Amino acid sequence: MKFLLVLFCSCILFPLSGVSLQDPGDPDSVVNEVDTICFRQDSLIYINDPRHTFSTNFNWLDSSERTILPSPEFYKTRYQEGDLMYKVVDNWGKGFDSLYGTRNLRPILHGVAYRGGANNYFHESKKRKNSNPLPADGIDNLCEEGFSQSVYLYRTNFDSAPLTHSCNCSNGGINQMKYAQYDYYDEQHIYDMLKIVYESAINDSVGPVYLHCWNGWHASGYISALILKQFCGMSDIEATAYWDLGTDGANTSPRYNSIRENIKNFQPYQEFMLTSENGERICPPMPEIIDSSMLFLTVEHLAIVPEAIPIGTIMIMSNVKFAPNSTTLPAAASNPDLNYLLDALRKNADLKIEIGGHTDKSGKATTNKTLSEKRARWVHDYLVKNGVYREQLTFKGYGHYKPAYTNRTKDGRAANRRIEIKLLSKNRGNQSLLVDESPADSSSNEQQLKLENLPTSEIGACIILDEVTFEPGKSAITDSNSTQLKNVVGLMKENPTMMIEIGGYTDKSGIPEKNLLISQGRAQAVFDFLISKGVEKERLTHVGYGDAKPIAPNKYRWGRDKNRRIELKLTAL
Repeated sequence: MKFLLVLFCSCILFPLSGVSLQDPGDPDSVVNEVDTICFRQDSLIYINDPRHTFSTNFNWLDSSERTILPSPEFYKTRYQEGDLMYKVVDNWGKGFDSLYGTRNLRPILHGVAYRGGANNYFHESKKRKNSNPLPADGIDNLCEEGFSQSVYLYRTNFDSAPLTHSCNCSNGGINQMKYAQYDYYDEQHIYDMLKIVYESAINDSVGPVYLHCWNGWHASGYISALILKQFCGMSDIEATAYWDLGTDGANTSPRYNSIRENIKNFQPYQEFMLTSENGERICPPMPEIIDSSMLFLTVEHLAIVPEAIPIGTIMIMSNVKFAPNSTTLPAAASNPDLNYLLDALRKNADLKIEIGGHTDKSGKATTNKTLSEKRARWVHDYLVKNGVYREQLTFKGYGHYKPAYTNRTKDGRAANRRIEIKLLSKNRGNQSLLVDESPADSSSNEQQLKLENLPTSEIGACIILDEVTFEPGKSAITDSNSTQLKNVVGLMKENPTMMIEIGGYTDKSGIPEKNLLISQGRAQAVFDFLISKGVEKERLTHVGYGDAKPIAPNKYRWGRDKNRRIELKLTAL
């Protein structure tokens, strides 16, 4: 019996019996009786499919040495990946020769998912219209790099692209890469794409996925923002800021507000949640220094992350829309932008802003100047009436002299009838970061109460054992010799009638049911430790609370570290 072992990079083994494969290099040759052949985990597409292509000089037998299945760390090192804005391949398709044919290629998840465009317009030898899928060398190069799939986010000209492509991998073995078309705006397609990325994230034997549009800015950035919310816990604000940064400045059209809203409204799917360990392994950071001129900052940012907004920043209130010749707004109390602005100014008395009124270019300049000033004054008066100090506000009418959008279209003119907020002064803080991730001191009673004061406190008082720490997903105490645990033992022996409840907690990573079990294990570990040191078990109870009652944001690593904790609650004296 003949025996042929064909090895694919980034793949898993499937036993096939009695399969006959035609060698693409020789139309008359047939390879019979293949006992084992290595394909990807998706369905086999037969090689006689007209939309299955092969690399030049492709050789089925080029698999004498088993290929090393690349891990996320392999790709991170190979592409020298940094933050989320780091370009492995630039706007002109240059920067990494083995990925030529792609454009603006950037990591979304290290070794799992990448975004970008197709290098058609700037291609040095095979130039064609920008509105096309990947060129042949882009498909070939992604395949050779071990990518399991490429996804085209538009429909135009996809019928010219192959559905699968076979190649010899750059590090040995054979790869079969799928090429699929999904609509970036379709809810079911989004679900399917997240599933593809999830399978790559949980299995190192499934190669990375390349999600691309034409330029690598808008559609690929949109899907990437959803991926980062799904797998890396990005907040609404962070994800929309990420989208803006990734457009390379092509983000000023008013139609893009709908994309921002869709990003904010996206809710991650529970079935695709990753463990904390996986997330930390593959999630790149945002740039440490943010170029705020590239962002589409809104008053929502001002309300949530005022520390991230530089003085002089101008924010358009996209939801404050005046009808032609109108100077008032209906339903002001339910207007989200007005509510965000009220919230920001009430919480931060040091904020001072200018309210700028604007018009479109219809009508006379003098009339427009007056109209714009009345609009700005209306917003000013509304804020004062709702509790904002007058000292925080100035207002000015600019007429039609500072259009934000084109006046040639109806949508552009409507968007130019607007209010802008300019940040004049504030408590400066750190201006280099989009979000301040440093943990703030909590003002809660739990954090203020000291361990030694527990016996003199009221029943129900709690104390966090902040020195008793746990690894993600683990119930074992990291340091059983901690001074804090020894002090608890001493305290219990000094106060023989005192009784406590030991509460275990987890961060938000993982499945809630599993988190509950982990938290119970953590409480049990402390319970067992205290008993081993001579504390009577009748004076102790232990409960697991899972991921309930977080004391810090779960979207940050430091926050998750704080949420994996033990709390002691005084139950009797």
